[in-house]
Amino acid sequence: MKMVKRKYGFALGTSAVLLAGLVTGCSGNDNEGASPSASQTESAPASSSAAASGSASASAAPSQDLTPITYTINTSDDKLTWESPITKKLTEKTGVSLKYDLTVGDQFQKWDLWLASNDYPDIISLDPKYTQKYKDAGAIIPLNDLIDQYGPHIKEKFGKYYNLLKDKDGKIYALYNVNASQEASPDATGNFIIQQDVLKEAGYPQVKTLDQLYELIKAYKEKHPKVDGKDTIGFAAAMLSYTMNISFNNPIVSSNGWPDNGNFKVQDNGDVNYIPVTDDAKSYYKFLNKLYRDGLFDKEAFSLDSIQAKISQGRVLAAYAPGWFLGDSEKALRAAGKPGSTYAHLPIYANENVDDHSNAMTPTAGGGLSWTISAGAKNPERIIQFIDYLFSDEGQVLTQWGIESEDYTVQDGKRTVAEGLLAQRSSDPDVDYKRGFKSTGTGGMPWFGIGNGAKLADGDYATPLTKDSVVQTYDDTTKATLAAYGKQVWADFLPPVNFVPGYLWQLTPPESVKVQQQKIDDAWRKNLPKIVMSKSDDEFESSWTTMVGSIQKSGLDDMNKAYTQLWADFNATYESTIGG
Repeated sequence: MKMVKRKYGFALGTSAVLLAGLVTGCSGNDNEGASPSASQTESAPASSSAAASGSASASAAPSQDLTPITYTINTSDDKLTWESPITKKLTEKTGVSLKYDLTVGDQFQKWDLWLASNDYPDIISLDPKYTQKYKDAGAIIPLNDLIDQYGPHIKEKFGKYYNLLKDKDGKIYALYNVNASQEASPDATGNFIIQQDVLKEAGYPQVKTLDQLYELIKAYKEKHPKVDGKDTIGFAAAMLSYTMNISFNNPIVSSNGWPDNGNFKVQDNGDVNYIPVTDDAKSYYKFLNKLYRDGLFDKEAFSLDSIQAKISQGRVLAAYAPGWFLGDSEKALRAAGKPGSTYAHLPIYANENVDDHSNAMTPTAGGGLSWTISAGAKNPERIIQFIDYLFSDEGQVLTQWGIESEDYTVQDGKRTVAEGLLAQRSSDPDVDYKRGFKSTGTGGMPWFGIGNGAKLADGDYATPLTKDSVVQTYDDTTKATLAAYGKQVWADFLPPVNFVPGYLWQLTPPESVKVQQQKIDDAWRKNLPKIVMSKSDDEFESSWTTMVGSIQKSGLDDMNKAYTQLWADFNATYESTIGG
């Protein structure tokens, strides 16, 4: 499948606000909202922002009010703290402190409870669907006037894409990252993972197809049925909550080399089809069923909401797991002295004939939760001033590079990450929390980043992430694996980057088929375990037919038509706002 060709890309504002990546879960690779098209790669857009051009153009912001003030913001990350060197420096520069309101369990349920009780944080990190819900309820405020008065750096960094933040009513309700980079992120990876010890023992074979992956992990598990006294898991997955999309839809997208449009495939003619009932989905579920019947698939997958715990135990040989989905589990393995149990991050295909178009970028960072400001927040202008500082060049250096002489040094006008920080990042899973580099709900990067490879007005990079810096974080095991394949970084396995206008999963779902879509998703969730755990080919076929029939009766045609129209409207809005 090929995406409709466009020269530029973006993630449309609130009526098409970015779908929370975490919730996001749909992002098909780790390339900051990437997706595909090696054969259709076009030149990157020349951004009008100073971030890309190196020229400072932001008008002077109003004088900063440094009076201490604290705002609450939601997060599901219990490691976040405001007691770090970088966050303390942010308070020194802006007067603003953040108090994290930790959400435990189902965050969607939490968001619903907040809305029902009219009791929510000052800054609410939401996905597009809930941004719309909160907007309709009057729970969040439009930001246009505040940005006009207090956000010159926000406007500068978004440049020509600023108007794409706007909803259909012309109002801006959410803010997230902009991608001013013209190159693929050097830390991008394929989304299938294979333990490096598995590859080493097999002599570093070429593993490009699902069949080759099956043979590899089967042979290894036969020799190593236990890891530290526990059963070896050939292939891991997780089904609860949003993770079902990651484990049971996205592998179909990646293995077929499609652009990541979530649970939908966009045809060449613009028609949109629900993936879980396609022949491609059936083929992937047959692969999982084969794993299951041969004792290679984790039997607990359907009761899990994460694979990180089992990954950290070192007994998972392979899985579909984008880098963000792994969390810090690989760092934990290294800290435990198990570098060989960490992973090669590779593209794996349904067959050898797949033409891979799954590596792309949009000029705004697709995949992250967005910041909204609640109607009850006091002095909302201080929040915008805070965000504006984050978008300033000074704020970019602080949040992306850290504190000079502690986290980086400057020589001949160029910043270099301190050796001590590099060493810590390769072994300490919490160092970025301790230093304050981590944040919540701002897109594909910490804080409000502008893209790996983007440059600031001083001519130096906005972030420290380069190919050389990525290599420096690798341990000897990883370097040996890459060398065996003639690569320097995992990104070298990917096809060239392509710039695209956006992804279907980033758009607010059509309200007209809300009921049908819920029924369809329920039918998929209910029937899929029976398909994967089928004991025979006949049982597989019967279970597959039952699921497809149930989904069709739940309103499949109506949903496909609604999403086809949504995609057409998205492209029309893009064309009228940016141009072809």
